[in-house]
Amino acid sequence: MTCSCKEVEYDYRSLPTTSVVITFYNEAWSTLLRTVHSVLETSPDILLKEVVLVDDYSDRAHLKGPLEQHISGLRKVRLIRATKREGLVRARLLGASITTGDVLTFLDCHCECHDGWLEPLLHRIKEEPSAVVCPVIDVIDWNTFQYLGNSGEPQIGGFDWRLVFTWHTVPEYEQKRRRSPIDVIRSPTMAGGLFAVSKNYFHYLGTYDTGMEVWGGENLEFSFRIWQCGGSLEVHPCSHVGHVFPKKAPYSRSKALANSVRAAEVWMDEFKDVYYHRNPHARLERSLPFLEIN
Repeated sequence: MTCSCKEVEYDYRSLPTTSVVITFYNEAWSTLLRTVHSVLETSPDILLKEVVLVDDYSDRAHLKGPLEQHISGLRKVRLIRATKREGLVRARLLGASITTGDVLTFLDCHCECHDGWLEPLLHRIKEEPSAVVCPVIDVIDWNTFQYLGNSGEPQIGGFDWRLVFTWHTVPEYEQKRRRSPIDVIRSPTMAGGLFAVSKNYFHYLGTYDTGMEVWGGENLEFSFRIWQCGGSLEVHPCSHVGHVFPKKAPYSRSKALANSVRAAEVWMDEFKDVYYHRNPHARLERSLPFLEIN
């Protein structure tokens, strides 16, 4: 008999707790609050320590007093504001610095969580503290906000030689390795917006590269870091989170190339030559100063 996700029972008292960190910059009221309320309504109270909202120096009026007033009536929701634009990486680290949970769960600010999304992530990290676990990312329609779900089998992350993230079907060797349809799926890379990681292991990894600017490339850099520092990056088929894929990214991609060069220089050894061969423009970025990665 094939086991399904609905048949799995969790002992909540034995699972680690989590803090959910959500960064935003000039996000729409509807999508931001949809994310926050879905986390609060679907996460077992015993497992959720707090939701930390990090405002990366937004300038829209609805994210000032109105937001503060709204969340003042919400249990477990904390708001921290950057005093200047920090970009995704440093904004996330700002939020993580005040968390109290055992596990850090990072979400984008335009998501919708479901009953049962959190428990599989925490259970896997309890089993394997060096596992960084992603939910299956379902699609929410940009125009109607209808929840479309995810058709077919979960996919894994990859990348091309421009160091651009790509989606792929699960390879046959990985399908054969798994003993059950609800076993985790190993993934070379992550999309970067939604994942859970033990706080202790996150710090063991050296957290993010704080030299990454604004947005872009940090997901691959962190993926390379996980695999090369003794961890595993996984997708859990029992955890689903909906995500609105904006037509225009909230962050500028102007620094993405420089970020990718940093990742190549630090983690790719001789394979970085393939990257530069495919990316002549990347060679121009090599003169940038590279910060030491802890």
